[in-house]
Amino acid sequence: MGEGLLYLVVYLQIAMPRDIRVVDSITQPDDSEGTVVVAGSHGGISSGRYAAQLGLTGILFNDAGVGKDEAGIQSLSYLDDLGLPTATVDNQSARIGDGLSMVEGGVVSHINDVAADCGCEVGQSALECAAAMSDAERDPVRADVGNEMTQEMVHDGDTPVWTLDSIGLISDQQEGAITVTGSHGERLAGEFDSYIQADVAGITLFDAGVGKDDAGIGRLKTMNERGIPAATVDVESARIGDSQSALEEGVLSHINDVAAELGISSGDSCSSFVERVREAQ
Repeated sequence: MGEGLLYLVVYLQIAMPRDIRVVDSITQPDDSEGTVVVAGSHGGISSGRYAAQLGLTGILFNDAGVGKDEAGIQSLSYLDDLGLPTATVDNQSARIGDGLSMVEGGVVSHINDVAADCGCEVGQSALECAAAMSDAERDPVRADVGNEMTQEMVHDGDTPVWTLDSIGLISDQQEGAITVTGSHGERLAGEFDSYIQADVAGITLFDAGVGKDDAGIGRLKTMNERGIPAATVDVESARIGDSQSALEEGVLSHINDVAAELGISSGDSCSSFVERVREAQ
């Protein structure tokens, strides 16, 4: 996951056979077959697609303020169709991008039908909900999501523009490009360097409803330190987890100092952010 990046991975053995894993991002676990995962990620469709590939028996996300078209909880219906118990916690109860905060204070805000069948309830703590999923002893769910995760170069030239549904898709291919992402705007709790692998020319993320401790905009400072113009898209203006929606519909809610120096302001469209950054290169 890149040099300097540490992340939280905790196994909680609670009255065996419960096996609950806690991570800051759903992109991190790669050996979680048969476990319930509590992830600091938003509950949008891109997170659901990651979870679908892992062979889990349950998953909890942060609801990211729910937002436009209820995109922050879209993974619930997507994973319900696959038979995976899924829940979200209220973004005001736990910091997005922080797995430990999820289990320490997370309060369940939404569940899917499969989770309800496991005994999960709205208002439970995240840990109570995860334990109910584990106790249900359901078969692991693993699905081939193919190319459902969007990453597309939408403008080429000296400063290309990419839409990527997750910052986990950013690689050397996006070096020097502007990246419009579907990810939330918080620096992961265990992130000491940066989860963004390339030196991009600019980046937009979602503010995830801002939420507890203003967590949804924490990465703006990190991008400032790297000299990268960055902004968050209001989760009510576009669908979190959907980078095309961010580019086409997104309205900026917060910007960092580097973006402000380019004349970018809160209230600007995401597409105008892209044009301003391209003009500055």
